[in-house]
Amino acid sequence: MAEIKLDDKPIRNESCHMEELDDEVLLYNPANNKTLYINKSASLIWQLCNGEQSVEDIIKMIQDAYPGNNDDLRQDIMNTLNNLAENEAVSVSQ
Repeated sequence: MAEIKLDDKPIRNESCHMEELDDEVLLYNPANNKTLYINKSASLIWQLCNGEQSVEDIIKMIQDAYPGNNDDLRQDIMNTLNNLAENEAVSVSQ
């Protein structure tokens, strides 16, 4: 799978089931029988993937909500989105 780009519009896989457990979130994908363990920040990113907002839009929203080191935050968000895509929890529309 190609790397996610800033103008991509990720959309969460609606067949994934999300369950919160303490400080972790489980995303279970019945299509590939995979369970992905993510933190609450990654869960927020997954929930923002609605197919309407670009990756750049998602990054801006999170940077606005959590001001700080924007370069590190940007890279963390990109890494999270790529991980979600590799595990078929999100797909990309352009």
